[in-house]
Amino acid sequence: MVQVKLFFDDEDFDGQLLRVISYTAYEGADIGECFETAGRIKEGDRDSWYEAWIKTADRMKADAEESMKGGHRDSARRAYMRASNYYRAAEFYIRDDPQDPRGLQGWQSSHDCFAEAARLFDPPFEAVEIPYEGTTLPGYFFRADDSGERRPTVITMSGMDGYLEECYWSITAAGLERGYSCVAIDGPGQGGMLRQRGVPFRPDWEAVVTPVLDFAL
Repeated sequence: MVQVKLFFDDEDFDGQLLRVISYTAYEGADIGECFETAGRIKEGDRDSWYEAWIKTADRMKADAEESMKGGHRDSARRAYMRASNYYRAAEFYIRDDPQDPRGLQGWQSSHDCFAEAARLFDPPFEAVEIPYEGTTLPGYFFRADDSGERRPTVITMSGMDGYLEECYWSITAAGLERGYSCVAIDGPGQGGMLRQRGVPFRPDWEAVVTPVLDFAL
């Protein structure tokens, strides 16, 4: 397979930039903002990667807050969504060190911006906590519409390096367009379950999926 260069000579950086940009279709990124950010990153320098994306994310968050003050809900929603993705991107190379406080800070900022955007959709996205072995799994229930009709429901989650919020841009938004309701979660070792609660991965994933299916039913 031929590796097509997007911006960076570093294939790993280039792949993660492509990941960010790929969410443009569902309001998770702006191509111009992404390339402007990439232009401030030093090849292979993870601290530079973090600082550049944090700066862009902070600017989008400030834009969203300003839009809300002016009553511009659509503009605010879009800016919050991009800020959430950019904070997620910033944290990507921090996650290898669980002692680095920037990991939790990056996840929290991404989570909070998505939560702000979630209430600006119609219908709003519903934050849920699904009972799980003496604690809960954080998630969102994305309702296809407010009709009250039964809908087919997609259950989705990310991997070790993703957040439940990221599922919106990669899967959920497309499902909603097609009349599916969706449930997205962070399981053990993912997103806030790892960064905020310190719950690691487990191999028997059926123990995680079963309560989610019970919730959906």
